[in-house]
Amino acid sequence: MKSKTPHRLGIAFGSAGLDVAEVAYDGGQLRVVRCETFAAPAVAANGDKAATAGPVWPVEKLKPFRPAAARGVPVCVGLRSADVFCRLVTLPTATEAELRPMLEMQLENLSPLPTEQVVFGFEVIRKTEKQSDLLVAIARREAVVERLEQLREAGFAVETLDLDALALLGFLGHEKPLRDRELSALALVILEGDSATLLLVHEGQPHSIMAVPLGSDVSVSDAATQIAGALHLAQTAVQASQPTAAWPLVRLLQRSAEGTLGARLDLPTLGAALAERLGTPCEPLDLSERQRVGLGAVGLCVRAGSGRARMNLVPAEYQAERHRLARKRQLRLAGIALGALYGLLIVAAVAGFAYQFNQLGGLEEKADGLKSPYERASALQADLRVLQEYVSNRSVPLEILAELQKLKPDAVCLTEFHFADGEQAGLSGYASSASVVSEFEAKLQKSPYFPGGTVLSPLTNQKMAGNVVVRFTIQCKIKKSAKHETPGGRRRSR
Repeated sequence: MKSKTPHRLGIAFGSAGLDVAEVAYDGGQLRVVRCETFAAPAVAANGDKAATAGPVWPVEKLKPFRPAAARGVPVCVGLRSADVFCRLVTLPTATEAELRPMLEMQLENLSPLPTEQVVFGFEVIRKTEKQSDLLVAIARREAVVERLEQLREAGFAVETLDLDALALLGFLGHEKPLRDRELSALALVILEGDSATLLLVHEGQPHSIMAVPLGSDVSVSDAATQIAGALHLAQTAVQASQPTAAWPLVRLLQRSAEGTLGARLDLPTLGAALAERLGTPCEPLDLSERQRVGLGAVGLCVRAGSGRARMNLVPAEYQAERHRLARKRQLRLAGIALGALYGLLIVAAVAGFAYQFNQLGGLEEKADGLKSPYERASALQADLRVLQEYVSNRSVPLEILAELQKLKPDAVCLTEFHFADGEQAGLSGYASSASVVSEFEAKLQKSPYFPGGTVLSPLTNQKMAGNVVVRFTIQCKIKKSAKHETPGGRRRSR
């Protein structure tokens, strides 16, 4: 059977609005199925509250993409760089799972806010035998939760929360508007409303991401001075760890909404002013109209589908909830499949019975002089009993699954269950605590579908998605099928 082509959704929150894209991977090649850019409502440019309140994202416009998310298509979201604080950190080389606790211990020194008010993500950009360089992103928990709740209300469960600037870098690597050697040492200046985001790339890896405020009434000259100073500072930091790092190629990209401060800056004029201060050519990034539509969202899908561990700022509690919803969806689909199979078995059994009945009628016409009416009635009764047993014995698992779904607390996740000999059931899974497992076992003991009692194996703790869960296995007896409850239920041999 041909495998289903994997799809992915990307949603980028930018100052100009929302970039949305759905992509598919055909034979490992990314294909854009559809993408759109939904502009944010226009804001005033005269310094009043409408201009300073920040972008208003038209989340309601995402409705056409909701069916893909409902099918379980992974959703990748990008945050504006102005909403994130980035640092370059060097740690001893370790696995991805070991690096997170090491960063948590240093988070108090890295974060400009109290640790309980932030979430963080990281990405390994360089690794040697002894040490690794990490790009660490820190964001306000309140801002992250606001984005996730907006999307959840719109019907989207987020898998990864990345940075829009890194998504743009992924897009450039996919579309290749620049040569590879230009991408390996690049300074991308992205105008985003009231700020300019500076993305500094060395040896093809992001080394610095910073947002430079443009001020309330900025001129081209002032903006060029601020951006040039920030670029010199970022390049100096890169050369401190990599002395051979060359001065990067500087390119400008306009991503500002109409009416914002950044939109008033002419890119060629700003590039000329920057070139005068930096002593190197600074030109606008040349992108086609097709490339500009949904470019941030496509870049998110490119990064998420690369197979490499990438930045993810989704809090642990949202990741656990997404896994729970995925398990529920799998159980629901399994129930639907079992129901369909149950219906097909009934149809097949009835059709088989009708065929046998017709065959029996033909044989009866030939054997009227050889068999008594009692024997013919007995044969029909035996066939009917076989049909009843056939249908009844296959309804038990569906009843048990329905009962388990009703009894299972939300904090319990079943990962494996099987039936043996029509009398035994084995349940395995994990829960948030031992008390939740005890509650589940107590419900099973009270259920008429499990009259034989239960046996709970020793509980074990396991770390999953940053949280400690309790692993359990329960053996129990289930309600006997009609085959086992009715004596003398032998099949008739024909």
